[in-house]
Amino acid sequence: MEWQTFEKYLARSLSPLLVLAGWYIADKVLVKLAGKLFDQGISKVSNGSNHQKNDHERRSRIKRLETLRSLVIDLLRWALGAVAFLTFLGSIGINIIPILTGLGIVGLALSLAAQDIIRDFLNGIFVVIEGHYAVGDVVKIGEYFGLVENFTLRTTHLSDLDGNYIIIPNSNISELVNATKYWSQAQVIVGVSYETDIRKALGVMERVAREIKGEYPDKVKEDAQVQGILSFDASSISLRALIRTFPGEHWFIGREYRLRLKEAFDKEGITIPFPQTDVWIRSQEGFRVSDQKTRA
Repeated sequence: MEWQTFEKYLARSLSPLLVLAGWYIADKVLVKLAGKLFDQGISKVSNGSNHQKNDHERRSRIKRLETLRSLVIDLLRWALGAVAFLTFLGSIGINIIPILTGLGIVGLALSLAAQDIIRDFLNGIFVVIEGHYAVGDVVKIGEYFGLVENFTLRTTHLSDLDGNYIIIPNSNISELVNATKYWSQAQVIVGVSYETDIRKALGVMERVAREIKGEYPDKVKEDAQVQGILSFDASSISLRALIRTFPGEHWFIGREYRLRLKEAFDKEGITIPFPQTDVWIRSQEGFRVSDQKTRA
């Protein structure tokens, strides 16, 4: 009889320890397994086709897999922790049925009081499922524009050009612009004087665009579209070129194209004018134009 009592006591004493040990082992094994599966998927994507045109597509898929990896591991740990907690309470003789009932009531009350948090999680889930953006993308959310540094089911973390670290609740994401989703585009508008040979200027723009595409095939996606005259302005004729690039490369290509275009225009004698104003002076003899020119 005493031995049976001792066995029951030993079982009650060991059960909580076994639950904790089981939770610890499951956490380590399952989290490691999940991480390994995602790492294999990332490695498979990374070691895919070596064709240059697939580089940016691979990077996009890798960014999404890395974002999913962190989210899945977090959800897995939360689920294991909840199951281990309830099992631990049962192992020490606490009836978890009333606890579950109470948690249901508390959860209902919290859901009414914390609707914004619930919307954060729901929006975060839709962002992941629909692939709106991932860590490493450059996005504009409302008035904020920056690089996605971190993403959780509740918040999105951005860094802008000034180095500000911005945390946005996912429930606040109503309008989203992803500047690095599938492709990007550098829009270059340049003004030339009215005396310019427009066809010659357009030819120079096309030539410079071809040179850049030849030097940066991993950044420029397609041949540039030199669209011709965009508008007749007060002191210049505006010409426009569109250069489609791989995601996120349009900033660099746009800067490089403007630099080379200025050098090419200078070499060809094509003037990029600045606004000027004629000053008229009234005298007894009437109006006459002053020789002085002023910049507007």
